Amino acid sequence: MSVQSIHAFAEKVALVTDGDNPIGRAVALQLALQGCYVIVGFSQVSEANRRALAELENLGTLTSAVEADISTVEGAKKLVGEVEKMFGRLDLLVNCLNLRNDSMFEEVTEDVYTQTFDANLKAAFFVTQEAIRLMKTRPKPKIVNVVSAVDTPETEANVLFASSQNALLGLTKSLAAILPKNFRVNAVALSEKQPERENNLDAELFRPKKGISEDDAARTIVYLLSSEAIALNGQILRIG
Repeated sequence: MSVQSIHAFAEKVALVTDGDNPIGRAVALQLALQGCYVIVGFSQVSEANRRALAELENLGTLTSAVEADISTVEGAKKLVGEVEKMFGRLDLLVNCLNLRNDSMFEEVTEDVYTQTFDANLKAAFFVTQEAIRLMKTRPKPKIVNVVSAVDTPETEANVLFASSQNALLGLTKSLAAILPKNFRVNAVALSEKQPERENNLDAELFRPKKGISEDDAARTIVYLLSSEAIALNGQILRIG
């Protein structure tokens, strides 16, 4: 990332919705180290999370934690409300809450369905709805939704999860189309596929990939939040 884009993050306010997610933590770290004021949402602020935030503060960053269940409308309002109390503005939003459920299609209950969609779609929907109030006054607000790239489920156990991820992609494109022109709304789709070994390959030469790392995923998200991605809107960047 260029020096110019790094300086462009200075004093911007960023909200990362799920600090329990390793990718969410990596995004928060990278943004904080580049000068952002970062608010991180947690379902529960554990002692380990407090230590991680303390380490960030020791590096001279300004990072705050908010405990909120954003799968509820009340939790979404609480999270964004804390941002408003602290800063009165918001420049960057990263929706990264992601609940995986591998129930077989015929075994999905209403409770499981509701829990999955509440975490994977409802949270992003209502956090964004609240956040837009604070972002509309900013010159170049940006939103990035983090999803798993499971457009077509490979098994019956992926149907519910894939449906929720596709719904979030639909939300991304819809927001990009209807929000004011100064907004940029994009998504990062993380591949879940692992490369398969071919039988005719020499075992000593075969070097299977381990998938995308949290830091690599975070760098892609931070890129979409930067001025370098100003031309991108309503796009899905697939990585891994």
